[in-house]
Amino acid sequence: MATTKIWAVKNRLDHVLEYVSNEEKTIDKFGNYISRDSATQNQKYMTCINCSKNDPFTSMINLKESYHDNSKIIAYHAIQLFKPGEGNADIIHEIGLKTAEKLFGERYQFVVCTHLDKEHLHNHIVINPISIVDGKRYHNSMKDIYKLREISDEVCKEYGLSIIDEPKGKGQSRNEYYQARSYIREIKQDMDDAIIRNYDFDSFIKDMKLEGYEFIEVEGMPCILHPNFSKAIPIALLGQKYSLDSIDKRIKKSEPTFVKLKITYKQKEANALYQMYKEHKLNGFLKDVVKFQILIGILPNYAARKVKLSKEMRRECRKLDLITNATTIVAKNNIETLEKLDLKIDELKGQLSYFQTHRKQYYAKSYKESDLIEKAKLSDSAKQLTPQIKELRKDIKSLEYIKEHSQRCKTYNKQLDRKKELER
Repeated sequence: MATTKIWAVKNRLDHVLEYVSNEEKTIDKFGNYISRDSATQNQKYMTCINCSKNDPFTSMINLKESYHDNSKIIAYHAIQLFKPGEGNADIIHEIGLKTAEKLFGERYQFVVCTHLDKEHLHNHIVINPISIVDGKRYHNSMKDIYKLREISDEVCKEYGLSIIDEPKGKGQSRNEYYQARSYIREIKQDMDDAIIRNYDFDSFIKDMKLEGYEFIEVEGMPCILHPNFSKAIPIALLGQKYSLDSIDKRIKKSEPTFVKLKITYKQKEANALYQMYKEHKLNGFLKDVVKFQILIGILPNYAARKVKLSKEMRRECRKLDLITNATTIVAKNNIETLEKLDLKIDELKGQLSYFQTHRKQYYAKSYKESDLIEKAKLSDSAKQLTPQIKELRKDIKSLEYIKEHSQRCKTYNKQLDRKKELER
Protein backbone atom coordinates (compact mmCIF):
# COMPACT_ATOMS: atom_id res chain seq x y z
CA MET A 1 0.00 0.00 0.00
CA ALA A 2 1.43 3.42 -0.97
CA THR A 3 0.26 6.95 -0.29
CA THR A 4 1.53 9.82 -2.43
CA LYS A 5 2.13 13.56 -2.12
CA ILE A 6 3.74 16.13 -4.40
CA TRP A 7 4.64 19.78 -3.82
CA ALA A 8 6.57 22.62 -5.45
CA VAL A 9 10.19 23.41 -4.51
CA LYS A 10 10.89 27.16 -4.45
CA ASN A 11 14.15 27.38 -2.49
CA ARG A 12 17.37 25.60 -3.47
CA LEU A 13 17.50 22.59 -5.75
CA ASP A 14 20.91 21.44 -4.49
CA HIS A 15 19.63 21.18 -0.90
CA VAL A 16 16.69 19.02 -1.97
CA LEU A 17 18.91 16.68 -4.00
CA GLU A 18 21.42 16.43 -1.14
CA TYR A 19 18.65 15.48 1.27
CA VAL A 20 16.99 12.80 -0.89
CA SER A 21 20.34 11.22 -1.90
CA ASN A 22 21.82 11.17 1.63
CA GLU A 23 23.74 7.89 2.02
CA GLU A 24 22.62 7.58 5.64
CA LYS A 25 19.09 7.21 4.29
CA THR A 26 19.61 5.43 0.95
CA ILE A 27 22.11 2.69 1.98
CA ASP A 28 21.00 -0.14 4.28
CA LYS A 29 24.27 -0.80 6.09
CA PHE A 30 22.71 -3.22 8.56
CA GLY A 31 20.86 -5.34 5.98
CA ASN A 32 17.43 -4.81 7.48
CA TYR A 33 15.57 -4.06 4.25
CA ILE A 34 17.66 -5.38 1.33
CA SER A 35 16.86 -8.58 -0.53
CA ARG A 36 18.75 -11.82 0.08
CA ASP A 37 20.96 -11.17 -2.92
CA SER A 38 24.36 -10.35 -1.43
CA ALA A 39 25.18 -8.23 -4.50
CA THR A 40 22.75 -5.60 -3.26
CA GLN A 41 24.51 -5.07 0.06
CA ASN A 42 25.79 -1.51 0.56
CA GLN A 43 23.93 -0.51 -2.61
CA LYS A 44 22.81 3.11 -2.79
CA TYR A 45 19.15 3.18 -3.79
CA MET A 46 19.31 6.17 -6.08
CA THR A 47 18.49 6.25 -9.81
CA CYS A 48 18.80 9.25 -12.14
CA ILE A 49 16.82 9.37 -15.37
CA ASN A 50 17.67 11.75 -18.25
CA CYS A 51 20.39 13.36 -16.12
CA SER A 52 23.87 12.54 -14.82
CA LYS A 53 24.00 10.01 -11.97
CA ASN A 54 27.18 11.58 -10.61
CA ASP A 55 25.89 15.16 -10.72
CA PRO A 56 22.13 15.44 -11.36
CA PHE A 57 22.10 19.01 -9.98
CA THR A 58 24.43 20.32 -12.73
CA SER A 59 22.46 18.47 -15.42
CA MET A 60 19.20 20.04 -14.26
CA ILE A 61 20.68 23.53 -13.95
CA ASN A 62 22.23 23.31 -17.42
CA LEU A 63 18.86 22.36 -18.90
CA LYS A 64 17.19 25.31 -17.14
CA GLU A 65 19.84 27.72 -18.44
CA SER A 66 19.58 26.41 -21.98
CA TYR A 67 15.87 27.30 -22.03
CA HIS A 68 16.37 30.55 -20.01
CA ASP A 69 14.03 29.37 -17.27
CA ASN A 70 13.69 31.80 -14.33
CA SER A 71 10.49 30.49 -12.76
CA LYS A 72 10.08 30.64 -8.97
CA ILE A 73 9.20 26.93 -8.93
CA ILE A 74 12.58 25.26 -9.48
CA ALA A 75 11.44 21.64 -9.07
CA TYR A 76 8.68 19.33 -7.86
CA HIS A 77 9.22 16.91 -4.99
CA ALA A 78 7.01 13.79 -4.75
CA ILE A 79 6.97 11.20 -1.99
CA GLN A 80 5.62 7.65 -2.07
CA LEU A 81 5.15 6.07 1.40
CA PHE A 82 4.60 2.37 2.05
CA LYS A 83 3.11 0.44 4.97
CA PRO A 84 5.72 -0.85 7.45
CA GLY A 85 6.90 -4.35 6.59
CA GLU A 86 5.55 -4.23 3.02
CA GLY A 87 8.23 -5.02 0.42
CA ASN A 88 12.02 -4.89 0.58
CA ALA A 89 14.27 -2.09 -0.65
CA ASP A 90 14.63 -3.55 -4.16
CA ILE A 91 10.88 -3.82 -4.71
CA ILE A 92 10.09 -0.41 -3.21
CA HIS A 93 12.75 1.26 -5.36
CA GLU A 94 11.51 -0.50 -8.52
CA ILE A 95 7.95 0.63 -7.78
CA GLY A 96 9.10 4.24 -7.34
CA LEU A 97 11.16 4.08 -10.55
CA LYS A 98 8.33 2.58 -12.63
CA THR A 99 5.83 5.11 -11.28
CA ALA A 100 8.13 8.03 -12.15
CA GLU A 101 8.98 6.62 -15.60
CA LYS A 102 5.31 6.27 -16.53
CA LEU A 103 4.64 9.86 -15.49
CA PHE A 104 7.83 11.72 -16.42
CA GLY A 105 10.19 9.35 -18.27
CA GLU A 106 9.63 10.61 -21.81
CA ARG A 107 9.90 14.36 -21.15
CA TYR A 108 11.60 15.24 -17.86
CA GLN A 109 14.72 14.76 -15.76
CA PHE A 110 14.12 13.16 -12.38
CA VAL A 111 15.86 11.39 -9.51
CA VAL A 112 14.34 8.50 -7.52
CA CYS A 113 15.78 7.78 -4.06
CA THR A 114 14.52 5.16 -1.62
CA HIS A 115 14.93 5.99 2.07
CA LEU A 116 15.53 3.08 4.41
CA ASP A 117 16.07 4.98 7.67
CA LYS A 118 12.47 4.60 8.88
CA GLU A 119 10.30 1.60 9.67
CA HIS A 120 8.14 2.51 6.67
CA LEU A 121 10.18 2.55 3.44
CA HIS A 122 9.47 5.46 1.14
CA ASN A 123 10.55 6.89 -2.21
CA HIS A 124 11.51 10.48 -2.92
CA ILE A 125 11.17 11.71 -6.52
CA VAL A 126 12.64 15.08 -7.53
CA ILE A 127 11.48 16.33 -10.95
CA ASN A 128 13.00 19.10 -13.05
CA PRO A 129 9.88 20.75 -14.56
CA ILE A 130 11.65 21.73 -17.81
CA SER A 131 10.99 19.30 -20.66
CA ILE A 132 14.06 17.78 -22.34
CA VAL A 133 11.99 17.59 -25.54
CA ASP A 134 10.82 21.18 -26.09
CA GLY A 135 11.55 23.15 -22.90
CA LYS A 136 7.89 23.44 -21.92
CA ARG A 137 7.21 23.48 -18.18
CA TYR A 138 5.39 20.85 -16.18
CA HIS A 139 2.54 22.35 -14.12
CA ASN A 140 1.27 20.25 -11.25
CA SER A 141 -2.53 20.51 -11.40
CA MET A 142 -5.14 18.59 -9.39
CA LYS A 143 -5.47 16.29 -12.36
CA ASP A 144 -1.74 15.50 -12.16
CA ILE A 145 -1.98 14.83 -8.41
CA TYR A 146 -4.74 12.31 -9.05
CA LYS A 147 -2.74 10.79 -11.92
CA LEU A 148 0.25 10.25 -9.61
CA ARG A 149 -1.90 8.34 -7.15
CA GLU A 150 -3.56 6.33 -9.94
CA ILE A 151 -0.25 5.26 -11.52
CA SER A 152 1.23 4.47 -8.09
CA ASP A 153 -1.72 2.17 -7.32
CA GLU A 154 -1.38 0.44 -10.70
CA VAL A 155 2.32 -0.32 -10.15
CA CYS A 156 1.69 -1.49 -6.57
CA LYS A 157 -0.91 -3.96 -7.90
CA GLU A 158 1.65 -5.31 -10.40
CA TYR A 159 3.95 -6.16 -7.48
CA GLY A 160 1.15 -7.67 -5.39
CA LEU A 161 1.06 -4.84 -2.87
CA SER A 162 -2.20 -3.61 -1.38
CA ILE A 163 -3.73 -0.24 -2.21
CA ILE A 164 -5.95 2.09 -0.18
CA ASP A 165 -9.56 1.00 -0.50
CA GLU A 166 -11.93 3.94 -0.73
CA PRO A 167 -15.35 3.68 0.94
CA LYS A 168 -18.01 2.69 -1.57
CA GLY A 169 -18.78 5.53 -3.93
CA LYS A 170 -16.10 7.90 -2.61
CA GLY A 171 -13.37 6.94 -5.07
CA GLN A 172 -15.80 7.23 -7.95
CA SER A 173 -16.97 10.66 -6.74
CA ARG A 174 -13.40 11.86 -6.37
CA ASN A 175 -12.59 10.59 -9.87
CA GLU A 176 -15.63 12.42 -11.23
CA TYR A 177 -14.62 15.61 -9.43
CA TYR A 178 -11.13 15.64 -10.97
CA GLN A 179 -12.60 14.85 -14.38
CA ALA A 180 -15.05 17.73 -13.95
CA ARG A 181 -12.17 20.09 -13.16
CA SER A 182 -10.51 19.14 -16.43
CA TYR A 183 -13.69 20.13 -18.33
CA ILE A 184 -14.30 23.41 -16.50
CA ARG A 185 -11.66 25.32 -18.49
CA GLU A 186 -13.17 24.11 -21.77
CA ILE A 187 -16.67 25.13 -20.64
CA LYS A 188 -15.45 28.61 -19.70
CA GLN A 189 -13.76 29.08 -23.07
CA ASP A 190 -16.86 27.95 -24.96
CA MET A 191 -19.01 30.32 -22.88
CA ASP A 192 -16.66 33.25 -23.58
CA ASP A 193 -16.81 32.53 -27.31
CA ALA A 194 -20.61 32.23 -27.25
CA ILE A 195 -20.95 35.57 -25.40
CA ILE A 196 -18.99 37.32 -28.18
CA ARG A 197 -21.10 35.72 -30.91
CA ASN A 198 -24.55 36.52 -29.50
CA TYR A 199 -26.68 39.60 -28.80
CA ASP A 200 -29.04 38.32 -26.09
CA PHE A 201 -29.25 35.60 -23.45
CA ASP A 202 -31.70 33.38 -25.37
CA SER A 203 -29.45 33.22 -28.42
CA PHE A 204 -26.50 32.43 -26.07
CA ILE A 205 -28.39 29.41 -24.66
CA LYS A 206 -29.25 28.20 -28.17
CA ASP A 207 -25.63 28.63 -29.26
CA MET A 208 -24.37 26.56 -26.31
CA LYS A 209 -26.89 23.83 -27.10
CA LEU A 210 -25.57 23.69 -30.67
CA GLU A 211 -22.11 23.11 -29.16
CA GLY A 212 -23.54 20.07 -27.33
CA TYR A 213 -24.16 21.62 -23.91
CA GLU A 214 -27.38 21.46 -21.91
CA PHE A 215 -28.54 23.62 -19.01
CA ILE A 216 -30.46 21.84 -16.23
CA GLU A 217 -31.28 22.27 -12.55
CA VAL A 218 -30.24 19.70 -9.93
CA GLU A 219 -31.45 20.06 -6.33
CA GLY A 220 -32.11 23.74 -6.93
CA MET A 221 -28.63 24.37 -8.35
CA PRO A 222 -28.24 25.60 -11.98
CA CYS A 223 -25.96 23.11 -13.75
CA ILE A 224 -24.45 22.51 -17.18
CA LEU A 225 -23.98 19.17 -18.94
CA HIS A 226 -20.79 18.75 -20.98
CA PRO A 227 -21.24 16.52 -24.08
CA ASN A 228 -18.33 14.27 -23.00
CA PHE A 229 -19.09 14.13 -19.24
CA SER A 230 -22.03 12.25 -17.76
CA LYS A 231 -22.43 14.23 -14.52
CA ALA A 232 -24.00 17.67 -14.21
CA ILE A 233 -21.46 20.38 -13.32
CA PRO A 234 -22.87 23.16 -11.08
CA ILE A 235 -22.40 26.55 -12.73
CA ALA A 236 -21.37 27.95 -9.33
CA LEU A 237 -18.10 25.97 -9.65
CA LEU A 238 -17.20 27.98 -12.77
CA GLY A 239 -16.94 31.22 -10.79
CA GLN A 240 -19.10 34.32 -10.37
CA LYS A 241 -18.16 35.60 -13.83
CA TYR A 242 -19.97 32.62 -15.39
CA SER A 243 -23.20 32.68 -13.40
CA LEU A 244 -26.27 33.04 -15.63
CA ASP A 245 -26.97 36.56 -14.34
CA SER A 246 -23.36 37.63 -14.97
CA ILE A 247 -23.44 36.16 -18.48
CA ASP A 248 -26.65 38.10 -19.25
CA LYS A 249 -24.99 41.33 -18.05
CA ARG A 250 -21.79 40.61 -20.02
CA ILE A 251 -23.78 40.08 -23.23
CA LYS A 252 -25.63 43.39 -22.73
CA LYS A 253 -22.50 45.28 -21.71
CA SER A 254 -20.08 44.04 -24.35
CA GLU A 255 -22.18 43.69 -27.47
CA PRO A 256 -19.89 43.06 -30.44
CA THR A 257 -21.93 45.55 -32.52
CA PHE A 258 -23.80 48.82 -32.02
CA VAL A 259 -27.42 48.03 -32.84
CA LYS A 260 -30.00 50.85 -32.78
CA LEU A 261 -32.71 51.88 -35.23
CA LYS A 262 -31.99 48.67 -37.18
CA ILE A 263 -28.54 50.02 -38.18
CA THR A 264 -25.63 47.68 -37.40
CA TYR A 265 -21.90 48.40 -37.26
CA LYS A 266 -19.15 46.07 -36.21
CA GLN A 267 -16.93 47.35 -33.42
CA LYS A 268 -13.88 47.97 -35.63
CA GLU A 269 -15.96 49.66 -38.32
CA ALA A 270 -17.58 51.93 -35.70
CA ASN A 271 -14.16 52.93 -34.35
CA ALA A 272 -12.84 53.57 -37.85
CA LEU A 273 -15.83 55.73 -38.82
CA TYR A 274 -15.52 57.84 -35.69
CA GLN A 275 -11.78 58.29 -36.27
CA MET A 276 -12.36 59.38 -39.90
CA TYR A 277 -15.02 61.85 -38.75
CA LYS A 278 -12.73 63.26 -36.08
CA GLU A 279 -9.89 63.71 -38.61
CA HIS A 280 -12.27 65.46 -41.10
CA LYS A 281 -11.81 62.76 -43.71
CA LEU A 282 -15.55 62.45 -44.41
CA ASN A 283 -17.39 64.73 -46.78
CA GLY A 284 -20.87 65.38 -48.07
CA PHE A 285 -23.79 63.15 -47.19
CA LEU A 286 -21.66 60.50 -45.37
CA LYS A 287 -20.30 63.14 -42.99
CA ASP A 288 -23.81 64.28 -42.11
CA VAL A 289 -25.01 60.70 -41.58
CA VAL A 290 -22.07 59.82 -39.27
CA LYS A 291 -22.49 63.06 -37.30
CA PHE A 292 -26.20 62.34 -36.86
CA GLN A 293 -25.51 58.77 -35.67
CA ILE A 294 -22.96 60.02 -33.14
CA LEU A 295 -25.45 62.58 -31.80
CA ILE A 296 -28.28 60.05 -31.29
CA GLY A 297 -25.94 57.36 -29.91
CA ILE A 298 -25.77 54.81 -32.73
CA LEU A 299 -22.02 55.36 -33.00
CA PRO A 300 -19.93 55.79 -29.82
CA ASN A 301 -18.86 59.32 -28.95
CA TYR A 302 -15.34 58.84 -27.58
CA ALA A 303 -14.95 62.58 -27.03
CA ALA A 304 -17.59 62.50 -24.27
CA ARG A 305 -15.45 60.96 -21.58
CA LYS A 306 -16.04 60.98 -17.85
CA VAL A 307 -13.95 63.38 -15.83
CA LYS A 308 -11.41 61.50 -13.71
CA LEU A 309 -11.03 62.54 -10.10
CA SER A 310 -7.57 63.31 -8.80
CA LYS A 311 -5.91 61.05 -6.24
CA GLU A 312 -6.46 63.66 -3.51
CA MET A 313 -10.14 64.06 -4.42
CA ARG A 314 -10.71 60.28 -4.31
CA ARG A 315 -9.11 60.16 -0.87
CA GLU A 316 -11.35 62.95 0.42
CA CYS A 317 -14.41 61.22 -1.07
CA ARG A 318 -13.53 58.02 0.81
CA LYS A 319 -13.26 60.02 4.05
CA LEU A 320 -16.64 61.59 3.37
CA ASP A 321 -18.16 58.12 2.85
CA LEU A 322 -16.73 56.97 6.19
CA ILE A 323 -18.10 60.01 8.02
CA THR A 324 -21.54 59.70 6.38
CA ASN A 325 -21.77 55.99 7.19
CA ALA A 326 -20.59 56.52 10.79
CA THR A 327 -23.10 59.36 11.31
CA THR A 328 -25.94 57.10 10.14
CA ILE A 329 -24.89 54.31 12.54
CA VAL A 330 -24.48 56.72 15.47
CA ALA A 331 -27.91 58.26 14.86
CA LYS A 332 -29.72 54.92 14.45
CA ASN A 333 -28.17 53.42 17.59
CA ASN A 334 -28.40 56.58 19.74
CA ILE A 335 -24.67 56.58 20.51
CA GLU A 336 -23.91 59.61 22.65
CA THR A 337 -20.61 58.77 24.37
CA LEU A 338 -17.27 57.20 23.50
CA GLU A 339 -18.09 54.29 25.86
CA LYS A 340 -21.20 53.48 23.80
CA LEU A 341 -19.14 53.85 20.63
CA ASP A 342 -16.59 51.31 21.92
CA LEU A 343 -19.37 48.90 22.84
CA LYS A 344 -20.85 49.19 19.34
CA ILE A 345 -17.45 48.57 17.73
CA ASP A 346 -16.94 45.46 19.92
CA GLU A 347 -20.43 44.23 19.00
CA LEU A 348 -19.75 44.62 15.27
CA LYS A 349 -16.36 42.90 15.63
CA GLY A 350 -18.06 39.97 17.35
CA GLN A 351 -20.55 39.66 14.48
CA LEU A 352 -17.71 39.91 11.96
CA SER A 353 -15.77 37.12 13.69
CA TYR A 354 -18.90 34.95 13.73
CA PHE A 355 -19.56 35.32 10.00
CA GLN A 356 -15.87 34.90 9.07
CA THR A 357 -15.65 31.68 11.09
CA HIS A 358 -18.74 30.23 9.43
CA ARG A 359 -17.54 31.24 5.96
CA LYS A 360 -14.18 29.59 6.62
CA GLN A 361 -15.94 26.39 7.76
CA TYR A 362 -18.10 26.33 4.62
CA TYR A 363 -15.03 26.72 2.38
CA ALA A 364 -13.14 24.01 4.30
CA LYS A 365 -16.04 21.57 3.90
CA SER A 366 -16.37 22.53 0.24
CA TYR A 367 -12.68 21.82 -0.37
CA LYS A 368 -12.98 18.30 1.11
CA GLU A 369 -16.32 17.48 -0.52
CA SER A 370 -16.17 15.24 -3.60
CA ASP A 371 -19.82 15.38 -4.69
CA LEU A 372 -20.16 18.22 -7.21
CA ILE A 373 -23.64 19.35 -6.13
CA GLU A 374 -22.82 19.38 -2.41
CA LYS A 375 -19.54 21.14 -3.15
CA ALA A 376 -21.37 23.88 -5.05
CA LYS A 377 -23.96 24.26 -2.26
CA LEU A 378 -21.26 24.70 0.40
CA SER A 379 -19.38 27.17 -1.77
CA ASP A 380 -22.59 29.11 -2.41
CA SER A 381 -23.35 29.22 1.34
CA ALA A 382 -19.90 30.68 1.96
CA LYS A 383 -20.31 33.33 -0.75
CA GLN A 384 -23.68 34.42 0.67
CA LEU A 385 -21.90 35.55 3.85
CA THR A 386 -19.47 37.80 1.94
CA PRO A 387 -21.79 40.86 1.55
CA GLN A 388 -22.51 40.84 5.30
CA ILE A 389 -18.79 40.60 6.07
CA LYS A 390 -18.03 43.52 3.74
CA GLU A 391 -20.77 45.64 5.32
CA LEU A 392 -19.53 44.90 8.86
CA ARG A 393 -15.95 45.77 7.90
CA LYS A 394 -17.14 49.06 6.44
CA ASP A 395 -19.16 49.90 9.58
CA ILE A 396 -16.24 49.07 11.89
CA LYS A 397 -13.86 51.16 9.81
CA SER A 398 -16.30 54.10 9.81
CA LEU A 399 -16.80 54.04 13.58
CA GLU A 400 -13.08 53.65 14.26
CA TYR A 401 -12.41 56.63 12.00
CA ILE A 402 -14.91 58.73 13.99
CA LYS A 403 -13.39 57.55 17.26
CA GLU A 404 -9.86 58.37 16.10
CA HIS A 405 -10.88 61.89 15.07
CA SER A 406 -13.32 62.55 17.95
CA GLN A 407 -10.84 64.63 19.95
CA ARG A 408 -10.04 66.72 16.91
CA CYS A 409 -13.77 67.27 16.31
CA LYS A 410 -14.23 68.22 19.97
CA THR A 411 -11.43 70.80 19.77
CA TYR A 412 -12.79 72.17 16.50
CA ASN A 413 -16.30 72.56 17.98
CA LYS A 414 -14.88 74.43 20.99
CA GLN A 415 -13.06 76.80 18.64
CA LEU A 416 -16.30 77.43 16.74
CA ASP A 417 -18.20 78.15 19.98
CA ARG A 418 -15.48 80.55 21.12
CA LYS A 419 -15.50 82.32 17.77
CA LYS A 420 -19.27 82.79 17.99
CA GLU A 421 -18.99 84.25 21.50
CA LEU A 422 -16.35 86.72 20.36
CA GLU A 423 -18.52 87.75 17.43
CA ARG A 424 -21.39 88.47 19.84
